[in-house]
Amino acid sequence: MFYYKENRNGFTLIEAVVMLGVITAISSVVLVSFTGLSEGGALNRSARDLALSLRQAQNMALAITQVSTSLGPKIPPATGIKLVQNSTSYFTFADLNLDNKYTGENEDAKIGSDQNFVRGIKVKSLTDDTGNARSIAYIIFAAPEAAVALSDVNGTKVGNQLTIELTSGSGNTTKKIIIGTSGQISIKWIILKGK
Repeated sequence: MFYYKENRNGFTLIEAVVMLGVITAISSVVLVSFTGLSEGGALNRSARDLALSLRQAQNMALAITQVSTSLGPKIPPATGIKLVQNSTSYFTFADLNLDNKYTGENEDAKIGSDQNFVRGIKVKSLTDDTGNARSIAYIIFAAPEAAVALSDVNGTKVGNQLTIELTSGSGNTTKKIIIGTSGQISIKWIILKGK
């Protein structure tokens, strides 16, 4: 006589469908959160890249580095970075005429190409230490000590500190890069609530 022994290893179809539903729900929550993480990562990278570009411009002034210009190789008396409000890029330049601003290719020289922020990151605001908003700001490092000058669209010095606020594409997260005439550069997170 043969007896049938029931084998109960494995899952039933209903158990497998329920487990698949739970995995799908968890995956959708993770993917929604991942968008915010990638946006925060892009903002973090952009802030660090800008801070690095500021340090590189400062080092060029300290090292008295020769740059290529339309008039041939020159040693600039100052190097700087031009930032524009609501822009997704910035650039480094040699301030050949020492007017604390980028005057154009005929008088100053761009160093390298424009630097673009990633994933829709842009300059939200440029604010000096008195709270005045600036549409354009220049951060100038003069050789040989790399003395810092912060100036506006006219090349007029704007104080001892400039706050550069970068924002994500959604506007939910921002980072502030603060540079002082002492040469100190710091990066601070700001999370906006209610958006």
